[in-house]
Amino acid sequence: MVEGKSSYYLDTIELVLICSVAFLIPVYVWYSPIIIAVLGLMFLIRQRNYSALKDSVKTLGFWAMLFPFALYLIGLTYSEDITLALHNTETALSLLAFPFIATSFRQNSVKKKLEFVEISLIAGVFVIMAYSIIKAAMNYAETQDINAFFYTQLISSPHHHSYYVLFSLIIITHSIINSQSGKLLLSLKIIASLIIVVFIGLLSSKITILILLVYTLYFIVRLIFSKRIPKWISILVAALTIASVPAFYSLPMVKYRLDYMIESIKAQHYRTENAYMQNESTTIRIRCIGSALDVISENWLIGTGQGDVYAEMQKKMKKRLGDGYDGTCSPHNQFLRSFASFGILGLVSLLLLFFAMFRTAIKSRNSAMIWWCIIALCFFCIEDMLSIINGVIFFCLFTGIMLLGNKNGQKG
Repeated sequence: MVEGKSSYYLDTIELVLICSVAFLIPVYVWYSPIIIAVLGLMFLIRQRNYSALKDSVKTLGFWAMLFPFALYLIGLTYSEDITLALHNTETALSLLAFPFIATSFRQNSVKKKLEFVEISLIAGVFVIMAYSIIKAAMNYAETQDINAFFYTQLISSPHHHSYYVLFSLIIITHSIINSQSGKLLLSLKIIASLIIVVFIGLLSSKITILILLVYTLYFIVRLIFSKRIPKWISILVAALTIASVPAFYSLPMVKYRLDYMIESIKAQHYRTENAYMQNESTTIRIRCIGSALDVISENWLIGTGQGDVYAEMQKKMKKRLGDGYDGTCSPHNQFLRSFASFGILGLVSLLLLFFAMFRTAIKSRNSAMIWWCIIALCFFCIEDMLSIINGVIFFCLFTGIMLLGNKNGQKG
């Protein structure tokens, strides 16, 4: 009996730590590595985890998460800039840690443990939302500049925060569709969803807004055909959602960024850039992708190593734009970055990882998991997700739980 209580207490501590990681991702991710290290130690000291590990190593998901990190270790042997190579390897450590943490999470006996993790992420999103809006209101009171409520003036790294916000919206809306809720709880979920949609507009991340539009169509269809939600509520929410599309586009920063994205793509295609277009973020990203492809064409077999990849892309960018260019050289695409860093195996490792993710999601018939796979794939196409600490922890936490943290296909 005492042993059972002790195990439950350790399970509770473990869950609190995992929830803390989820909460800190949007709020202040820099404390998370310490918590992840503690979770790793807890895995090692609990005997039951070793028998559970025997089951995990039989799965494709376990090795699919470890494979990309193994390439970071191999890359250390041929990177010339060893300091940067070690830094990038340290950043990617979550790929190594979370398969084991998720294995332990699978044995956790606390009821509704996955819901606690999801709620923690959502709570973190609302905390950073409240903080950034209050700060923006104070800036607006001083400057009378409405742009204080948008994009980089609202919060640093708005793109990254929009990823967490979008996934929080998916969690809440799937809960609306799939869970039995009382009127009060249902109302709170709908209100929370609408608030999050508005915040996505304020963050003004182009890719997140485009994904949101696609997800909105899916959600409306699911809502209309849902038997759990009263029809009048379904129609009301659908109407509000549809009305939000033109409202979104009317937001000055959203319209500005989407319009210039389209113009930048046209300018690249027709080669009609003006001085401003040359510095527009979409134009720069397209050029960085071209530089990454140049590096890949010369290093397709084993890559440059993670320590030298940025310097090589920088050389290609300066060759394209002149020696005076000192802007970003990142392709903002993890597939290209891994290919350039580790050669063909870098690309294969990520394709294998996403194959394992989609395979697990489809076999479980879990629409929330499928949407996690879709948005993660989109994020990997427009962000160096494994090269930024908040990106890699966010991805590894929920991917690890999806691949290894559920018992018997448990839905969440």
